Amino acid sequence: MELQLLRTLHPPEIFLHQLIELLQSEGVTISLEEFHLRIDKLPGEDRLLLAVEGEHLYGYAHLRIAHDLIDSETAVVVSVVVREDRRRQGVGSRLIAAAETWARQSGRSRLLLRTDVVRTGAHAFFVALGYDGSSTQLEFIRHLSD
Repeated sequence: MELQLLRTLHPPEIFLHQLIELLQSEGVTISLEEFHLRIDKLPGEDRLLLAVEGEHLYGYAHLRIAHDLIDSETAVVVSVVVREDRRRQGVGSRLIAAAETWARQSGRSRLLLRTDVVRTGAHAFFVALGYDGSSTQLEFIRHLSD
């Protein structure tokens, strides 16, 4: 079989558990119910790119159009994850190329990728694809629980 890329907002049922397993492999704790809730709350322009071969999910990218006052020409890869046993096999490159195509089709002239500062392998991957590092940011979080 050959790797296919599916662009969707609502992943086919057959891939839901595999998406959750992929997220869990990256340290995200999420149930099927919570996953459905999050999918349902995504903006209508968001898309998921699923890298699949038959009934097997090897990676995904979450895409979003930026709507802000600073730069309206930007599409964003919110996240991109490839199964560890499928890395360095072209899956990530195909996902990013498809994200670039989607961004152009959406009328955007820029595609923004973000990754954690400790993910040096991802940094090297993005640079190898021709992306330039543009900034270093810090995040500040206050948990607003009762």
